[in-house]
Amino acid sequence: MARLRRLLDVNLALNSFGDTNRLLEVIVQTATAVADCEAASILLYDERVDALRFEAASGSVAHEVVGMMVPIVGSLAGTILSEDRVVYAADTGADDRHCAEIDADTGFETRTLLGVPMRIEGRPVGVLEVLNPNRGSFDRADAEALLIVAAQAAVAIRNARYEEALLRLNQKLADLDRLKNNFLAITSHEMRTPLTSVRGFGQILAEEVGDDLAPYAQAVVRAGFRMTNVVETLDVMASLQGELGRHPGRVVSLRCLLFQAAEGVDGDVQIDFPEGLQVEGHGPRIRLAFTNLLRNAIQFSDPDATVRVRAAEHEGTVHIAIVDEGRGIATDDLERIFEAYV
Repeated sequence: MARLRRLLDVNLALNSFGDTNRLLEVIVQTATAVADCEAASILLYDERVDALRFEAASGSVAHEVVGMMVPIVGSLAGTILSEDRVVYAADTGADDRHCAEIDADTGFETRTLLGVPMRIEGRPVGVLEVLNPNRGSFDRADAEALLIVAAQAAVAIRNARYEEALLRLNQKLADLDRLKNNFLAITSHEMRTPLTSVRGFGQILAEEVGDDLAPYAQAVVRAGFRMTNVVETLDVMASLQGELGRHPGRVVSLRCLLFQAAEGVDGDVQIDFPEGLQVEGHGPRIRLAFTNLLRNAIQFSDPDATVRVRAAEHEGTVHIAIVDEGRGIATDDLERIFEAYV
């Protein structure tokens, strides 16, 4: 009953640790208590060197043995792993597979060894060993209890590894996201100054040149506005890092923002908008939304069509309608308009 209670306790304990090193320490301490022995150890297979490495141990030389390597061929632990079975060596001194070099290096005397394989998803990945029973010898009950501990430990180790891998991937994603936002911020900053010059000098040229060249100058100005909208889009994307949707609480004029947006699109825009209509929000983002909606409406309308913008206030809410004369979206496609574009 005491052994069963310990097995239940280890099941609860293993599910509470996410750190692999701490988890391994709990496993070897539990195995030592369950088998009532002097020491226990966990060896995990390292495919890079094709050998078993001591990852954790209990007993007097626990810290000394961690990190030592055991060959797969010709060792007790290697036999347990490669043959995927329980191995019991009642007298390790008479067993050629015992790694006496480790005892010599640590000063620990291994007299009796019982080891079981640790399996993850049916594949042996390591070995759980207990050494030198405090009573006469290990028995079948010890082997069965050790197999239970090994099974529980293997699941816990797998979960801990998955969690650590997920944390590493999340950190990499965070680093990539920071690089992306730095790139967006730098790009928008470097483009803003030359675009201001393009728009300013283009406006001067549009006013000074003759009628035959004025359309070309106006095209330069409109292109400058379009590129400015691209820069503002980059700014918004960079600012969305962290807290999506948060913005400074500033009162802005919707009519002013709409006229600014209309200047940056190629098309006839008729604005029927109350003069004093204001909202609290982020002006550049609202203007960018207007620009994108107007550009979309013009893009899918006839060249000589007019896009109309209307607004009304109702119970503290502003309703804005952008109406075009385009062909619209097929009824069957309306449910798909919010799907990701790939």
